[in-house]
Amino acid sequence: MTIYDALHNIHVGIGAVALTSFWVVAVLRKGTRLHRRLGDVYLLAMLGILLTATAMAAVAFVRGKSVFGTFLVYLVLVTGTAAWLAFRAIRRRGSIDSYLATPYRPVAWLNMGAGAAVFLLGATQGKGLLVGMSVIGLLLGYRMLALDVQGGADRNWWLKRHYTGIIGSSAAMHIAFLNLGMRHLMPASRSETLEYLWWFGPVLVSAAVVIYLNRRFAGVARLGKRSDEVPA
Repeated sequence: MTIYDALHNIHVGIGAVALTSFWVVAVLRKGTRLHRRLGDVYLLAMLGILLTATAMAAVAFVRGKSVFGTFLVYLVLVTGTAAWLAFRAIRRRGSIDSYLATPYRPVAWLNMGAGAAVFLLGATQGKGLLVGMSVIGLLLGYRMLALDVQGGADRNWWLKRHYTGIIGSSAAMHIAFLNLGMRHLMPASRSETLEYLWWFGPVLVSAAVVIYLNRRFAGVARLGKRSDEVPA
């Protein structure tokens, strides 16, 4: 077994923990002690996923697979940013200024820059997948900067940032599950359309869920409200 294979197996194992904890948290009543504890399990599992993915990217660079390595680093960045924002929103929900403090803005610009770089890489290499996925970093960075400009005008900003970050990071997890964990169950010669569906399907579903939740919780939360008062 190679180093990459060992990292991949660990990555998949931690991903199973993250996937399970995400769906359990999703059906639990929000703000309860169990919800918070399993939410911590999810975030810790995501940290493990990011660390193993970073190590896999390093191995890819050593093997000369620079495009794949770059793509992995990009996925680590956008996924890690989403998870970090979810955690940060809860910890700093009492102050929008605290939430927007350094390194918030540099991270936003880093995501936009990474998205632009992946777009150029995909365009020059003829990789439509990279071109499409570059939109995630561009939009993530843009939305972060837009909130910076908006400030505290939206009184339930912290709740939206929390569930948006959780759902956004879970999209990457589901993409990995469909493209790595389920690959051995799929036909060896999958169509290009199906490949794109496995990559972009979770992103589109996540966006739709966030839009639904934004409408559901519109005007419900108030600045400084405790997390255990969030409606289920």
